[in-house]
Formats: sequence, structure tokens, C-alpha cells
Amino acid sequence: MIARPLRLLLALLTAVVAVSALPGSAGAAPARAAAADHVVLLGIPGLTWADIDAKGTPGLAALAGHATSAAMSVRTVHARACPVDGWLTTGAGARSTDSRTGARSAEPCAEPVPPTLAPDGSATVPNMRAIVERNEDFGYNPRYGQLAGSVAEHGGAVTSVGPGAAYASADPSGRVRGAYLPDPAAVDTALIERSALTLVDLGGLTGPGVDRADRLRVVDAQVARIAAALPPRTQLVVAGLADDTGTPHLRALLVSGPGTAPGTTFGSGYLTATSTRNDGLVQLTDLAPSLLAPLGIDAPSALVGAVYTRAAGPFGGAAIDELRLFDAGAQASRTVREAWYFFTWVTLLPIVCAAIALWLAVRFARGGRTRARRTVIRTATVIGVFFGAVPGGSFLVGLVPWEQAGDPAWTLLGLTVAFAAVLAALALLGPWRRHPYGPAGVVAAATAVILAGDVMVGSPLQMNTLFGLSPLVAGRFYGFGNVAWTIFAMAVLLAVGWPVGRLLAADRRRAAIVVLSAVGAVAVVADGWPAFGSDFGGVLALIPGLAVLGLLLTGTRISWAKVGLVGLGAVVVIGTIAVLDWRRPAASRSHLGRFVQEILDGDAGDTLHRKIMGNLHSFTTPFTLIIPVVFVLLILAVRDPSKWRAPALARSFEAVPWLRSTLIACWLTAVVGYAVNDSGIQIPAVALTIAAPLAIAVIAAVAAPRPIRRGFESPPRAARPRAD
Repeated sequence: MIARPLRLLLALLTAVVAVSALPGSAGAAPARAAAADHVVLLGIPGLTWADIDAKGTPGLAALAGHATSAAMSVRTVHARACPVDGWLTTGAGARSTDSRTGARSAEPCAEPVPPTLAPDGSATVPNMRAIVERNEDFGYNPRYGQLAGSVAEHGGAVTSVGPGAAYASADPSGRVRGAYLPDPAAVDTALIERSALTLVDLGGLTGPGVDRADRLRVVDAQVARIAAALPPRTQLVVAGLADDTGTPHLRALLVSGPGTAPGTTFGSGYLTATSTRNDGLVQLTDLAPSLLAPLGIDAPSALVGAVYTRAAGPFGGAAIDELRLFDAGAQASRTVREAWYFFTWVTLLPIVCAAIALWLAVRFARGGRTRARRTVIRTATVIGVFFGAVPGGSFLVGLVPWEQAGDPAWTLLGLTVAFAAVLAALALLGPWRRHPYGPAGVVAAATAVILAGDVMVGSPLQMNTLFGLSPLVAGRFYGFGNVAWTIFAMAVLLAVGWPVGRLLAADRRRAAIVVLSAVGAVAVVADGWPAFGSDFGGVLALIPGLAVLGLLLTGTRISWAKVGLVGLGAVVVIGTIAVLDWRRPAASRSHLGRFVQEILDGDAGDTLHRKIMGNLHSFTTPFTLIIPVVFVLLILAVRDPSKWRAPALARSFEAVPWLRSTLIACWLTAVVGYAVNDSGIQIPAVALTIAAPLAIAVIAAVAAPRPIRRGFESPPRAARPRAD
């Protein structure tokens, strides 16, 4: 017989999914009418918005005055996209890289190799076979030359100008589809009129002995000349489609002329795409389908990007300034993450928390002066609550335009600490402080509400924040990334354990089950629904955590049959969401619906292989090898604290009966999250950043020999452990 809490939780989750069914069906889209006769792409690897101004680049500045603009994430396979990477990705519509074997940002980029010309005028990229073989290791499944091939299949001519453009048009054998010309100087009105799609490599902005300012002036003159030569009904796209230095940046993208549908134009405003759900931000993989759209060609499923469209926004100097700030924010976030986040939160904090817990346990076991114990406990409580509030506080930074500060990196860090301090103060000073679990529970609840609310309104608080999304990493641009999901999942479990545990202690079992089921359903929908968190693996891990929490708190025996049922329920819920997402038009699908299409196309194996390899490759440092050991020790200590000589932990379980079950649910969710997501060991490590300090705060509060502050109640007398 299935336990009642488990039945109710699964039934409520199924009902929520059913009533939220998305409309539409996955039929073939009607034929698209052409909005333009010609599309011209001018590729300038390394071009940023900081390069464009009226004095140094008058041609680009004039174009920005009437074009639609965006910052473009050019992340491909490696952290830095070399020019060849950018052109390959543009032509294939999926992430790709050249044949280099390393991924270090300092490794020099290979210049595009000019194609070999045959007497009949055909061109061949000489190292294309090596590139194809190299990319088989990554699982992005690029279809080389797909962009040019799609135009040719619809009767259009393609012209590639310059060696980079040849890479975009080359098929897997290296043969360049369409005509090829080596020199951009040959681009004129007649050439553009002969082709539906013209790809032009204007070259990068850096190199040995190259002055960037001089090179910009040369490129700017070429842009102005070609823009003046455009025939009617021609869309012009200028893209900084790769990095040119060791530091990744968001690159410039400008589009002018006819829009993606008849009767529309690209004028002032921002570009936006469903792949990012952010006005003014698109991905490199959006280029290919967006170049096909104005020609009336629907993108084949092999192109993973989305068609960008025009959204409201500034133009000219105002747009340039805002997009510069966006890149400055991305750089500041990258700096803080690399210099502070990975060291402090993934390395230092778990060690500090473990040290505090050990010290408290030893101290209480041996006794000691009451005043010293009070001081240590007060300090441990404050530290635990504050550090547990940092993840939630870090997302509130998104409410402030911190990118405009003189030093965005320090401002980001300072505001994160400030908002964390505010949350910690609210938790430590409110009436809930009278219960040992109160401050930790409030921090967890606030964090869960902040993150759930954020994803439900489009994830505005996550971009470029410490634990949020990075357009430079480009793993995600909306919804829950793996780091934010981990924090959300831990916060939900730590928060819901409090009211459910108190209701069960008051013998209100039915009310406790309803609360757990309702909170769990809202959390799963916030996490998995395509319009919100759009998270596949997170749902698979969160549902088991919620179910086990309910079973443990209600004293229900856990069997393999129940474990299997919970797993099946998680698969059914996320599978249903994914299929409903797939039933929408292809351009509107999130990655959940696209994964269903990959299954139907037989390409899902590549995606799964990439995620599995990313998981395994997460063990990159000696510290990452320690995390599994720490997790094993933690679950052993939680199951039997007396055996591991942790009297403070044992006292906490007596005083706060739901604490053990909550920590087990958190542990299980982190472990399953590691198994089903591609961030690997990062997920258990991040779980420690919120669960460990809040657990320390509860343990310290329970261990207090007397009230820490006025009004702070010790555990009820019946639950108070005896003195050592």
C-alpha cells in the first residue's frame, strides 16, 4: 500500500502539470514568406561595443544609429571562441571548434587557413576533416555547412568571401558550397545581387604587429563601403562572432534592413531571442536560423539556435552605452567568480563550517566556562546564518544597477555581502529567533521565495550575479542553472521541513501532508515548467528529496518499491512537461522540448554523452575528490551522531525532531542532482554552501547553555538534553 503522503504529493504534482498543459501541436510550420532578397553577414571577430564610437569608427557608429543591436555571447566549445570556432559555429548552427587540442584561454588561436582553389573555381578547406574528427569528442553534433546547404536547397546562391567565411560554408569534406572569393574588396552591389546569402570575413582586430585602432579604421571603412553598396531588400548583419584575445567578452551584433517576416524592418531597438529571453542578448548559435528567416527558409532541426527579433530599446549612443555596461557586468561577474567564489564558497566555507562543528562538539563534550561557550555559540550562530544568507542575498544584487559603478567587481561583491547581512539581521532579530530553527528556517524560506519568484518573472535577478547565470559561460540564459537550482532545492527542503515538522509534533498529520504537497508542487512547477525554471535534471532530483522528506517525517517505512515509484513519478512529471513543451512551435520551445525532438531525430545520445562527460570531467582538482568523502562522512554522522562522537548533533536531533530528516533529504537531493546534471561534483559542493552553515546555526542554537539573547527560547524542557 502506498503511503498517504507519497500518494498525495504525486497526485498533486500530476494535477498541476495536467491543468497547466500548453496549447499547440507539433505540426509542420507553414511555408515562410521571404522578407528579403539578399542577406549579407559581415564577420569581424573580436568586435565589442567598446570599439564603436563616432570618432574612431564612424561607419559602425552610423549603422548603430538606425540598426537593431545586441550583445552576443560567442561561447562555443571552449571558454574562448577563436575566429575559426566562430565561423564554424555560424555555418553549422551548433557549437564547434577548430582542431586544437587544448582549451586554455591563453593558447594562441589559429588563423583561418585560406582554402585551396581548384582550376574550376571550387574551393576546399584543407583541415576540415581534422576539425570534424576533433568535434566528435564534444557531443554538440554540428552539421557543417548547414547554413549554406539550407540556402542552396531552396534554390538560393551562396557566396563566401575570405577564409573565415569559407569555414562557415564548408561541408564535412571541406568543400565550400557556392562561390568563393578571397578578398573582401571584391564585395559590391553586383556580387550581392547574385547571391541570396553573402558571408564576408573582414578579419580580426588583433594579431602580431597589428595596432587595434588602425585595424578598426580599416574594417570600419569596409563596413561603410559595403553598407553603401547594398541593393534594395537586403538585410545587413555585422557580427563580432568570436573572441580575439585571451579574455572572453560579449561581442557586438547589429542588424539593419528587412526583418525576419514580410513588412517588418530592423530599426532602432534591441534584438531578442527565445534562446536567451533577454532583450539585447543573443547567442552565436542564433545567427544561422536568423540569417535564413528573412529569406523565407525555416531552420532545420540541426540548428539549435532561435531566430532573433526586434524588441523595444534604445538606439545609437544610448544603446552602445547600455551594451557596454552589460559586458562590463559580465566581466566583473567573471572576475569575482574566479577570484572569490570558487575559493571561498567551494573550498573554504565547507572546511570552516566543518571546523566549527567539530570544535563545538569537542568543546561541549569536555565542558568549559559558560561565558566562553556562550561567546562561541553566539558567534557560530551568527556566522552560520550570515553565510547561509549569502546565496539569497547575492540574487538581490540584481535589483541594483551595480554595473554602472566605477569598479563593478568590488561593487558586486560589496552588495552581495550587504544584502546577505540584511537577510541575516531579519532572521536573527525577528520573533522566530526564539526557536532554535527559526533564523535558519527564515533564511531558507526567503531564499526559496526569492529564487522561485525570480524564475516566474523571467529570471531578471540571476544574470551576472554571483550564484546566477553568466552570458560568458553561456550554459543558460534564463530559468535555473545548476548552481541556482542547487541553492533553490536546498532552501525549499530546509524551509518546508520546519512547518511540516511542527505540524506533525502537534499531531496534525493531515495538515502537514497538505503543506508538504502544496509547497512541493509549487517548487516543482517553478523548477521545471518551461516558462519558469525550465530545468530537466532538477525535477528528477527534487521530487525524490521531497518524497523522502515526507516519508521520514511521517515515520513511513521506505522500501525499494516506494523508491522506484518516486523515481517513476519524477520521470513522468518532467517527461510530461517536456512533451507539452515540444508540442509548441519549434521556435518557442525551451531545451526541454528540443530534447524531445532530439530523441525523435535520434540525436539524444550526443546530448546525453556530452552531459555524462561533463559530469565525469568535473573532478578537476584535489579538492573535488574530497567532496564525495565529505558527503559519505556527513550521511554517516547524521544517521548515527553518537557513533561519530558528535554530541552537539545528537542534541540538535532531539530538540529539533525534523532536522535529521531534512538533512537526509538535502543529502539525497544533492547526490541525485550530481547524477542527473552535467555540473557534476559542483552540485554537492554548492549544496554545502547553504545547507552546512544553516545546519551549524541550528546546532549552535540548540547547544546554547542559556538564551543567547533576550527572548531567544531554549528547546522545550521535554526535549532538552541532559548536561554532559
